[in-house]
Amino acid sequence: MKGRTNRLGVHAAAIAGYLALAAAMTYPVVRNFSSAIPGDSFDGWQNYWNLWWTKIALLVERRSPFFSDMIYYPTGVDLHFHTLNILNGFWSLPIQLVWGLMVAYNAVVFLTFVLGGYGAFLLALYALGRAGLNADYGAAFVAGLIYAFSPFHFAHLLGHMQVISIEWLPFFTLAFLLAVDRASDGRRWLLQGAVAGVFLAAIGLCNWYYLFYSMIFASIALAWKYALHRRAEALAAGVFSLSVGMLILSPVLVPMVLESLRYRFMVPDPAQSIRFSADLLAFFTPNEFHPIWGKTVLRWANAHFTASLSEHMVFAGYTVLALAAIGLTKVRKSRRARSESAFWGVITLTFFVFALGPVLHVAGRTKLLPGGGRIPLPYALVYRLPIVRISRSVSRFDVMVMLGLAVLAAMGLVYLARSLSRRGWLYAVASALILFEFLPVPYPVSPPDTPSWYFKLASEPGDFAVLNLPMSFDRPGYLLYQTVHGKRITVAYISREDPRTLVDRAPLLQEFRHLRMDVLSHDLNGEAFSVLDYLGVRYVVVDGYKMPGGKEKAFTESLVQKIFAGRKPVYKDRRLTVYRVPKSFRKRPFAILGVGWSAPRSDDGYVYRTPPNPAELVVIAPREERASLHLAGLAGKDFLVEASCCGTIWKQQVAAGDFRMVLPPMAVKAGENRLQLRFEGGIPEIRSIWVEER
Repeated sequence: MKGRTNRLGVHAAAIAGYLALAAAMTYPVVRNFSSAIPGDSFDGWQNYWNLWWTKIALLVERRSPFFSDMIYYPTGVDLHFHTLNILNGFWSLPIQLVWGLMVAYNAVVFLTFVLGGYGAFLLALYALGRAGLNADYGAAFVAGLIYAFSPFHFAHLLGHMQVISIEWLPFFTLAFLLAVDRASDGRRWLLQGAVAGVFLAAIGLCNWYYLFYSMIFASIALAWKYALHRRAEALAAGVFSLSVGMLILSPVLVPMVLESLRYRFMVPDPAQSIRFSADLLAFFTPNEFHPIWGKTVLRWANAHFTASLSEHMVFAGYTVLALAAIGLTKVRKSRRARSESAFWGVITLTFFVFALGPVLHVAGRTKLLPGGGRIPLPYALVYRLPIVRISRSVSRFDVMVMLGLAVLAAMGLVYLARSLSRRGWLYAVASALILFEFLPVPYPVSPPDTPSWYFKLASEPGDFAVLNLPMSFDRPGYLLYQTVHGKRITVAYISREDPRTLVDRAPLLQEFRHLRMDVLSHDLNGEAFSVLDYLGVRYVVVDGYKMPGGKEKAFTESLVQKIFAGRKPVYKDRRLTVYRVPKSFRKRPFAILGVGWSAPRSDDGYVYRTPPNPAELVVIAPREERASLHLAGLAGKDFLVEASCCGTIWKQQVAAGDFRMVLPPMAVKAGENRLQLRFEGGIPEIRSIWVEER
């Protein structure tokens, strides 16, 4: 009993130590626990909203959080490919309900450090035991702080909650190894395999990248185990563990697979996988948050690395690398030790090579061969898998690099301490050196900048939307404000732009998005209130602080003035100008582009879009009436167009060159009317589309 109590005391002390280090290494977050979040005031607010939306979806609307019409209203948006990290939103619900959203966010942050460190502590203890080495708590504690307080973790603490959720990876790794190692132990492996599956599901519900990494780790572990012992039961245990996890995740994964088969919007430009790969030198470039040398290193890194700070900062630590090298090369007293250190060496090397991406980067350069050729790397083969193409930030493989280095470093410490009667000073010195290299204090914090008008808006009754301007790119601040006012918003910020939203398809929104007139803006001033009414917008809010000048400010304010000509704002201060959409006006029909039209391009003073074939237009009519559709554009050759809508089909031959055509009047119903266009002989470039009442 006494031995068990002592062990519990050691584990409690480890957890307390990681909690104390979390408070110290993220300082001054602990001083601002209820008033600010750590980070750079950008992606953090997106994840702040994620926690809020999980509460609203589960407790208020009682629906799946993986779809929301609180944003991108009225279409709403599917959130399966958004970084929702639903598990964080779920477990932090009680904290959010009692202490508020800010405290819930920071509680999630601290948990990633504490559980991440403790999970790596447990994994290191098990790895030491598998190697036949002493179960050294001090070395295991150092392994935990290497993993939990790595520069990778602090780099993504800037706002990527899904990426800082590293805590479940070591628990899955440990449970999976236990299941495989105990595969011949009666029914015990079933329980251990189920536990591993639960942890795998927890990983997926936080970060799909990490789910993929876990599958790679599991594959290597099974291959290693089978190569050593040729035991089929080990393979069965591993497959069982993975199957449990995938079964738990299937209600989320199946819709994602079906969505990926229908659309391609979630697949980024392949060039991004090169841009967001780790640079070889980045692993040896000192911590850019460091209070002494950080600014100097940051300037150098920004000038030489292709990715942003959060994606390129993968510094491993010189002390860590030295300890890991010792663990890899010096722990040779038995076959078990050699096998275990070699296993973790393979794990570390594999993920290190994958983190480098499809081609090698050195100081930002990829053309390293004579004649400007690139050096291809194994990730280029992995990238061919359809599911992998959805990812873009390849450098995130580094999370597994740090886990592997942490275990190897623990082995290195055990080797160094083998002849010491008092080991405490060794662990203290190693911890101090590592923490000094990783030190990021003072860590940046971001208090909310929500204007006071949004607090007043929260008390206004009714179900309506707010159009926030500017909207030339997605701004997470609008998500922050929604957590205060609770009204629907027309534009937002999600991980992958969904072409089914109206941001790029509806008149007025197109113009604000691209800062120029578009193909649907034939009579935008006359149709503007009809468009806003269809969007459910009651207030248009212009935020001057979000557009300090230039074309964005000039175009946005000019268009707002044209829309609300002669109407005074209902609220105005140094930052916000708020207009209310009038309750009564003459409603007019207008068109919305279907999905699949090209992005706008300029030529000879005109804006053109290329339609898909077939192409869809949605005619929005305020009442049942007759209306005609007008098209104008440019055709490279003669073509035939077939239009079908409202039970009627028309065909018209159009000559090459500049053309204008009017479809015969059609009987439209009030609301949405879907019109399909098919082209034969060629696809024209469209520069103008408008609907005329008859």
